[in-house]
Amino acid sequence: MRILVHYTHKQTLGHTTRTISLVKALCDRGAEVRVLQGGMPQPFVRFPENCIVRDIPRPFDTRGSFQADKEPVYAYQRAQFILRTAIDFKPHVMITEFFPFGRHKYLPELLPALQHLRKKKTRIMASIGYPLIMELESLNKSPLTLMKAMFHLFSKFLIHTPPELETQYIKDSFQSGILSQSYAEIMERLKKKIVYTGYIFPEKIIAGGAELPVNKKTNDIVISRGGGSVYPKLIAAAIKAQRHLDKNISTIIACGPATSVKEKNLFHSLLDPNDTGRVFLADHINNLHDYLKTCAVSVNLCGYNTSVQLMRYGTPSIIIPYHNVLSRIQTNDQIARARLMRERFSSTILDCRTLTGPSLARAIKEKINQPRPRPAPAEWFNGAATAAQAILENKAN
Repeated sequence: MRILVHYTHKQTLGHTTRTISLVKALCDRGAEVRVLQGGMPQPFVRFPENCIVRDIPRPFDTRGSFQADKEPVYAYQRAQFILRTAIDFKPHVMITEFFPFGRHKYLPELLPALQHLRKKKTRIMASIGYPLIMELESLNKSPLTLMKAMFHLFSKFLIHTPPELETQYIKDSFQSGILSQSYAEIMERLKKKIVYTGYIFPEKIIAGGAELPVNKKTNDIVISRGGGSVYPKLIAAAIKAQRHLDKNISTIIACGPATSVKEKNLFHSLLDPNDTGRVFLADHINNLHDYLKTCAVSVNLCGYNTSVQLMRYGTPSIIIPYHNVLSRIQTNDQIARARLMRERFSSTILDCRTLTGPSLARAIKEKINQPRPRPAPAEWFNGAATAAQAILENKAN
């Protein structure tokens, strides 16, 4: 069975990791998978050896467009590349990642291939990490018609959460009652096409980073900011915070592989000789998952990958959810998931705007003295296998 996957990222890790995990589950079940990677190359990630990954030319989305979307450039060339691949590969199924719930600016490059495949009766499905529908503020305008047309192209929406879990938290996080109602109506309209797969537990995809000794202690504090696209203030505050903690506590800081040279210089300038032996600072750490499992406290953004690991391991956590001040919708998946983490896993929520080294240290001390939360049920984390099964059920509509 031939499966064509289109995904992109903004130099983050969540979209990449979910895609790799899904592709691995498909390859393990005998599928022939071809991946079209639409963002900047991420040479530190590892796809399964038995799939083909091709970079779409002229990427335009970078960490710089994490807050404000960049307008696509060279859309025609990118569209022709995708269309030619679809024609040559003749997939039984095409999967888009996050689109059409988000990534709407990728419509020009995707539409020619999607229309061609629809005529060939190819199944078109979407892999959706979290059920956030972007651009809801435009629902009373012309984009609503376009959104409905995009949804119509798809036979299934594979949402990688437990049934209705994050959907409810996202609905409740809208500050506007009108937007909350519109969101609920769209999700109800799509209900027959939605498959809640459970969370996709992240594969060990990173290579070329630091490799720490296997950790069996529980007095480490782990600081991470995912791919490293936003919130350098978290890393700076973490360096200062560890000086207010017990000297027997080690602080492991993963700045993220997208960390810029300017940021690296800043972080290293904040270290002093007394930090030697207490602070481990790296762009990315290959076996960070080992430390998230056993650490005393994890301090992180509320991204998908890290949150899923914290839920599964029952790791005490302090979370600083990303907030896009430029967005007209005053919520996102991290804001909604933070409420889930607080209510179900006793996570502490801090605001990056008021974060300081001493305030972070106080929160860490309080969290260390609290009971560890109970891990989530194992059945929450079958996302890759369930999604692969749904994709491989049959070859045509």
